[in-house]
Amino acid sequence: MWTVGISVSESEYADKMGYDKRQINRIVIRLSRYFLGQNMRVIFGHDWREDGVMQAVANYAELIASQFDTFGNGDPREDSLSFGKQSGARMINLTPVPRERLSKAALATERETGEILNVVAVNEVKQYVSDRVCSDIKVDVSCLDGNSNCEMSAVLTALRHCLTMLLDPGCRVCLGGRTDGFQGSEPGVIEEARLALTYEKPLYLIGAFGGATQEFITDRQYDGASYWENNNGLSLEEKRFLFETTDIERAIRLILRGINKYRESN
Repeated sequence: MWTVGISVSESEYADKMGYDKRQINRIVIRLSRYFLGQNMRVIFGHDWREDGVMQAVANYAELIASQFDTFGNGDPREDSLSFGKQSGARMINLTPVPRERLSKAALATERETGEILNVVAVNEVKQYVSDRVCSDIKVDVSCLDGNSNCEMSAVLTALRHCLTMLLDPGCRVCLGGRTDGFQGSEPGVIEEARLALTYEKPLYLIGAFGGATQEFITDRQYDGASYWENNNGLSLEEKRFLFETTDIERAIRLILRGINKYRESN
């Protein structure tokens, strides 16, 4: 099953455009709905905050769960998505928090929507991605064992490598992202975009909302210029349009076109 890694968060620039945290969360849900409706899996590396992305995702997962309970697999509406035990969870969250420190909201979501949204704690990630995948990761992932001596930046980097390796097959979509106040060695959206290129995964950048996604291309220290040569199924002109548009519906359709072309040629 094709997996889409969604790297989206608020940015100061987007907020000035009128896209505050709630609007950005709505964009995340729209992206999720669309890709799930195309029989894909979506994966997130966000932590849990009361008004954050994962809380919005959890609310959406609960909506799907309620419809699944009511209508079963036969319901043709988009939000039913034919979820079932045989398919495995179609929404996955790898979080940098160990199991014993997961928030009540994360535990409640896992309990109520486990067949739809899986929450994977940091000390469970290596087991989740499998030893084979870990052996191919280009960074030391031992800090995911729950070693309290590890710096958070090292934990986040290892986690993001694992997230990228789970895009097999799959792609990453980036939009916005904080450029200050981040916990890792660099902004999370930038690191996840760079790792997509490192592991030769299709990458789609929606840059008009500013933030880390835009800086990945415009700030030379991140060496994001290689994005324009990334094989994501889109022409250079289409990549530029995707980077510059604020029309999410057109952006989503363009990303899907790129995915389909990529899959046809690989």
